[in-house]
Amino acid sequence: MHIGIITCEILRKEIQEVLKKSGVNELFFVLPETTNSVITVQHQTLIDRFSSEFAADGFRINEQTLEKIKREIRDRHLEDSVIVKVLELRMHDYPDQLRAEIEESITTMSSVVDCILLGYGLCGITAGAMERVINEAPVPVFIPRHRDGTILNNCIEIALGREKVQSLLEEEVGTFFMSPVGAALIKEPQVILESSINIIAGRMNRHAATDTPRIIKLMKNHYYRVVKIWYSEADKNDEEYRRTVENFARTFNLEIKLVNGSARIMCELLDAVKFT
Repeated sequence: MHIGIITCEILRKEIQEVLKKSGVNELFFVLPETTNSVITVQHQTLIDRFSSEFAADGFRINEQTLEKIKREIRDRHLEDSVIVKVLELRMHDYPDQLRAEIEESITTMSSVVDCILLGYGLCGITAGAMERVINEAPVPVFIPRHRDGTILNNCIEIALGREKVQSLLEEEVGTFFMSPVGAALIKEPQVILESSINIIAGRMNRHAATDTPRIIKLMKNHYYRVVKIWYSEADKNDEEYRRTVENFARTFNLEIKLVNGSARIMCELLDAVKFT
């Protein structure tokens, strides 16, 4: 089976677990069909950052355009592969563009794969629009959902589960969430806040993140702690992650709470593939 994955780079740890669970060794990352070397290099940098720990898991990693991937699968008579398209972190700031990118990626990838897993929640896209994209896809598309069938809202719910997120917010409504990958990609407190404001604070004007005084006021008036999500003891003990979280907490006078995340929800999508 050829499995496609379209994902935000922030779900690196979850996708790594999905890949290990798949048992597939042939791993392709999609490069753009362009002659613009700058764009190609940008995507290669994104892919290299995303897949930095994957080689240690024994994957044969290739970075190619989709047409070349298709040709290699045919020429080598591959029966199983995983084809991954990674999208940059901050596309949730522009949900209409994100939806269009996901839709276009599904359409093009469908010529190569048997099914597609989405490493996304709604991320600002309306549920109706996302369901339409999924239902009209040429191949089965799986997206992280709550047990009632509704699509999860964002990467935080994917990491922790909706019930856990709601429980943490009921315990302290002024809770900000930070993950190891998010902290590694964006280290400065102000930039972390700008990147995450649309996810954590709800749908705001897309230009709100550029209004620094408003953001700082929002943070100090409405947030009282930061949840540090960890997946392994290595995350717990990572010095760079610790410094980033502590710097963020100190900047906005927040308490820190450690909460264990997991790749369970993304891995359940792979289980669902077996029953299609």
